[in-house]
Amino acid sequence: MGKTVARLYAQFQPRSYDVTFDIDEDKMRFSGAVRIQGRKAGRPAQRITLHAVDLKVTNARITKHDKKGDQVLTVKRINLQKSLNEVRLHTEEMVYPGEYTIEIAFEAPITTGMTGIYPCFFKDAEAAGGIEKNTDKQLIMTQFESHHAREAFPCIDEPEAKAVFNLTLTTRPAIKTLANTPVKEQKTVKNRMTTVFEPTPKMSSYLLAFVIGDMISKSTGTARGTEVNVWATVAQPADSLDYALDVAKRSIEFFEDYFGVDYPLPKADHVACPDFSAGAMENWGLITYRERVLLAYPGETAQSIYEQIALVIAHETSHQWFGNLVTMRWWDDLWLNESFANMMEYEAVNSMFPEWQVWNQFVAAEGLSALRRDAVAGVQAVKVSVQHPDEISSLFDPSIVYAKGGRLLYMLKNYVGEEAFRKGLTEYFGIHAYGNTEGSDLWAALSDASGKDIGAFMNPWLTRSGFPLVTIDQDDKHLALSQEQFLDDPQKADPKKQWPVPLFTDTQSLPDSFDTVTLELEGSFPPTLIDLGAKGHYLVRYATDAQKKHVMDLVSKQKLGEPDRLMLLNGGSMLARAGYEPYGNVLTMLGAYEHEASEPVWDIMALIVGEARRFIDLDESLEARIKPFVARLAADQVKRLGWDASETESAADTKLRALVLGLSAYADDAATVTQAKKLFETYQKDASAVPAELRTLAFVVPIKEGDAAAFDYLVKLHDGTQNSDLQGDAAGALTATRDAGRAAELLARLKDPKLIKPQDVDRWLVMLLRNRHTRATAWDWMVGNWQWLEDTFKHDKSYDYLPRYAASCVNTRTYQQQFHDLFDSKQDQPLLRRNIQLGFEEIETRLNWLERDLASVQTFFKAQR
Repeated sequence: MGKTVARLYAQFQPRSYDVTFDIDEDKMRFSGAVRIQGRKAGRPAQRITLHAVDLKVTNARITKHDKKGDQVLTVKRINLQKSLNEVRLHTEEMVYPGEYTIEIAFEAPITTGMTGIYPCFFKDAEAAGGIEKNTDKQLIMTQFESHHAREAFPCIDEPEAKAVFNLTLTTRPAIKTLANTPVKEQKTVKNRMTTVFEPTPKMSSYLLAFVIGDMISKSTGTARGTEVNVWATVAQPADSLDYALDVAKRSIEFFEDYFGVDYPLPKADHVACPDFSAGAMENWGLITYRERVLLAYPGETAQSIYEQIALVIAHETSHQWFGNLVTMRWWDDLWLNESFANMMEYEAVNSMFPEWQVWNQFVAAEGLSALRRDAVAGVQAVKVSVQHPDEISSLFDPSIVYAKGGRLLYMLKNYVGEEAFRKGLTEYFGIHAYGNTEGSDLWAALSDASGKDIGAFMNPWLTRSGFPLVTIDQDDKHLALSQEQFLDDPQKADPKKQWPVPLFTDTQSLPDSFDTVTLELEGSFPPTLIDLGAKGHYLVRYATDAQKKHVMDLVSKQKLGEPDRLMLLNGGSMLARAGYEPYGNVLTMLGAYEHEASEPVWDIMALIVGEARRFIDLDESLEARIKPFVARLAADQVKRLGWDASETESAADTKLRALVLGLSAYADDAATVTQAKKLFETYQKDASAVPAELRTLAFVVPIKEGDAAAFDYLVKLHDGTQNSDLQGDAAGALTATRDAGRAAELLARLKDPKLIKPQDVDRWLVMLLRNRHTRATAWDWMVGNWQWLEDTFKHDKSYDYLPRYAASCVNTRTYQQQFHDLFDSKQDQPLLRRNIQLGFEEIETRLNWLERDLASVQTFFKAQR
């Protein structure tokens, strides 16, 4: 157990903040003052303590308010407790419980760490207003989640400490200034502009936000009259805002209807930020994003990116209710924010774009991410205890608090039904608006609405890590169900763990759920399938050969839905990795999918191919056998879809074309490789002639073939565009190089923020680590530059992902030792500890699987024609 930090809300409870910032961009510093009104609680003491990090406090004053009048207390000492991120105001007099006003003046540097108050850099590509083309410019913005408001001003930086914020900014003139609420007053005096904003609703400190700089925008309004704006830097084309504006407007309207609660603010700003650590942040009324997940460039943006943008906007918009209007009391209930937003993003996008069938994507993307992470021994539960702020970032595990939590809520919604689910949410918001809650508050509202004991059903899923493997054993005379914890290493499973398992079956005589280790039923039942629609968070194992044959016959005849087909294949893979059967059996299962035309199902098929390729690190001769197998697997869909989109094809087929052509290119299919190279030549002459979904493929093929001119072209393309989507495609292609020297060139660029934005460093590094041709070069660079990585990203969410990324690349005992050599000594860092220890476990179980099943995989591929 790590160190524990006391919660400051227990001794001072703010009611309102008047906070001013004077932003000096020339000196890259800010100064400010805060006036906090609130109540001293707890025992009398001779101090009041607030959160503060790296702030120079220049003055402080405490005033007590009571029936006798106001009394100014003598602040005899200001003590900055750096180890605790606190500023302590010591007084001559005793501070008794009661009403106080605290006034503090402070100053600090604007830092580049992408937390607190920091700059976003971009190049203005147009010459305008006397400014030269490609001039370096910047936005100044904030990122306060999870506990970074204390880097900007002294405060009680805990989610329970909700207060009203009155914000004033002093900046250079003639720039856009955005905050949570509309501008109340603005004036310019002596070349300084002061902007006063309307008071915020009562909210947590991590939601306070502002963005200032040279920006463009587009606006619309919702049916109820909320102003919706999308913003980007002046370097971006105006039409890149259109798609996000439409989705943002429709998202608010959807959630108002779904939750039965109006959006509580007069405006909603969505801002594309050039430098941003997270994907997006739900600041109330001022949502900030990476450019890649907000801006869509007509004719240049791929269908998959359009879908991602819609999902992210819907996710952040749902937070305006789940997270902002009603907020978790403490970070151990982070799932109340993120798990709900994870599920609700799909609910909203499915309503807006039903033709996309995003619930299939939900099962494929969130389901696979959650199940595979949740099968690692030692993984955290969705709800976990948090004792120290340094542990908070480690909670944001995308596979657990987002994907698993979202799946659990999807399971709950299907268990209680849509009507009861929505009714319970409306009641929850009505009771707890502008307040803080725990999970039990939500369960109470949903129990009232459904008539079921939701706490009893959900708490085991939320508080226990892992999930069950449900085995169904059926013959002519009986049907038996059993559950056991599933882990990649079954020896570490806890026999005492069990869950209330909803069966989601169409066999009428079965119960809705069971919560015992076994359930025996006598009698003749039709061939029974459970977890239809892949609505439950568990794996299903059919015990007998007859059952397995029946299920696979349904798959091959396309008589099961897409979620069922993909989860059966995923289940086979996971069971094999855990040693229940050899991996060759999973590859044999692919035979039932020879006519598969579903893009989400192909996602898991491609994942199986990727898993098979791991064995190449143990036997390089396998690659020559895997490639023709992959070519045959993809051939039917390559033929069906071709290279040109039809006017009537589905969004799924547009994405599937890129996937199967990518597999065909990996397999060195001559026609595919030739056409991809032609496409690259076409792109260089006329970029608009290449479909955006195929752009990555056109870029990758010449890079893999060692085309030096193509490499140089893509580096120049990456560095010269402000289109982050295009930059991402160039990065994906360049990191596919098979040349260690070229890899070293790319790695050398990572420490120059003018070439590679800090937000993208981890992406470049992990792609080079996952490329087996460049892994050694990238690993050596990571080890040699670890101190720089730590110094640069230690406050960043990407920092704790680095051990996870590194572990995902390890397929041999040699690299296992190198992983230990790098990370053994770093387990004392709270931010890294969890992912390092999970990395140890993940690597060991993977290597045991690869060594155990190598012979099975070799036998399978030797038998292929």
